[in-house]
Amino acid sequence: MYTLTLDQEQHEALKEILECSLSELHSEIVHTDNRCYKQALKDRKEVLLRTLNGLQSVAAD
Repeated sequence: MYTLTLDQEQHEALKEILECSLSELHSEIVHTDNRCYKQALKDRKEVLLRTLNGLQSVAAD
């Protein structure tokens, strides 16, 4: 596990980047026919979701 210290501006920027990436991934997953690639995209989406959820839970504390 890693620890990362962010100021408020960095926190918001990272959150926006993750949200944008998740949106783009969703579109790419929907339009991908290759099953292996689609699964890799879904796996990436899960990693990004966990990261975003971690950021949001830290902000709630």
